[in-house]
Amino acid sequence: MRPVIATRESADERAVSEIMGVTMLLAMVISTMAGVMVVMQPFMQDLTDNRDWAAGSVAATQFNDRLLVVAESPVGTGVAVNNQHVKDTITPLRVAEVWQISADLVGNDRVAVSMNSGVITVSSLNESAVSVRIQTNIETEWWNLTEGQGQITTNVSLLSWVQIDIMDANEEVIHRWIQAPLDGVQIRTPLTSGSFQVNLVNGARIEQLPNQPIDVRSYPRLHHDRALDGELRVSFVLLDIDVEGLERSTDVSLDVESRGVITFFDHQARNLRLNAEFTGIDNPESRYLRHWTDSFDMHRATGDSSEFIGFGPNGRVSGAEGMTMHPSSSAFHLDVILQQVVIQ
Repeated sequence: MRPVIATRESADERAVSEIMGVTMLLAMVISTMAGVMVVMQPFMQDLTDNRDWAAGSVAATQFNDRLLVVAESPVGTGVAVNNQHVKDTITPLRVAEVWQISADLVGNDRVAVSMNSGVITVSSLNESAVSVRIQTNIETEWWNLTEGQGQITTNVSLLSWVQIDIMDANEEVIHRWIQAPLDGVQIRTPLTSGSFQVNLVNGARIEQLPNQPIDVRSYPRLHHDRALDGELRVSFVLLDIDVEGLERSTDVSLDVESRGVITFFDHQARNLRLNAEFTGIDNPESRYLRHWTDSFDMHRATGDSSEFIGFGPNGRVSGAEGMTMHPSSSAFHLDVILQQVVIQ
């Protein structure tokens, strides 16, 4: 039987076969690469988010450092910020915190001042309070009290700081109450899901990742210590950040300028009361209280709070009535200043 003669492929047929082989190989490679990309995509997103988070955190930290430096500078001086990330993502936080601080200054009376919707209520235990001076950055009002008591309806603007001085018959300020609304800024970094936010408010730096609770990285500058002569001192440095003209071109650098310092307290004081209101759902109030009053809670838990010196709740342990300096009846030197910075 004659063997079968093998058929010969033409050059065109061989070329077609090679092209089909290469095409199939490329299709396999592309399919494999696509599968790898699908599998690796979450890891790549996490890597990108980590890089963006690190860049945003560094930018916010550097910007906060510049704010604090300018706040300590003379009026009219400042710095220019050229960080593009800050310029593109900065947002003002209007009335982020409202602090109310009061203390008795002269004499032995115990005075209480409160303000609600423009109505000021004053009471003094020994009835030594005679008159009231209400002062803002633009106007001043005077009122008289009857037997150390009074309820005053004022028309002064409450958009900025308010200082209320209670005076005795000798026109000495025996009690001072101040209210300071504070603006801040937020620096936002977009991530794959949501944004990484850093709030710079009152000298504090508060971070928050998407769907996570806030993380207070640095706290407002409230401190107490002993001077060289043994005197107890309490200091609180408030910071108000005003933002103007961010609608202009982002190609221009941000100017951070000092608007000066206002001194509210530089006195011997007692019966200190610190109270604050915060905006936002997840605000730092509970974390601030825990940070400042942890030592008091430890002494109270051991049953030895009588000799405690430091910050603790004023009245109820929950802190709903604010904080005070323990022991509250002891005198100390109180320093409270308001630093003012403008970003434009």
